[in-house]
Amino acid sequence: MIPELYSIIADTHKTMNRNFDVPLEYITPDSELTELGLDDRSSEVMLMNIESRLKVTLPVDGDYTPRTVGDVITMIKSSK
Repeated sequence: MIPELYSIIADTHKTMNRNFDVPLEYITPDSELTELGLDDRSSEVMLMNIESRLKVTLPVDGDYTPRTVGDVITMIKSSK
């Protein structure tokens, strides 16, 4: 479980860093996506990139938008 969790976290960090120029040192589980510069549209794009990169389908609900990096990681873990 720990290596898998580490892999999920690392992939999430890489996606945010590469696609949205978020410095890695700013990305923590408690980081608010809006504070990292991601609006609703950017968050959607990020989730699609993560789905593509990890080959998963995230449990995205139209009424729910992840607020923090930790929320995104939880979504990824629940899709596995």
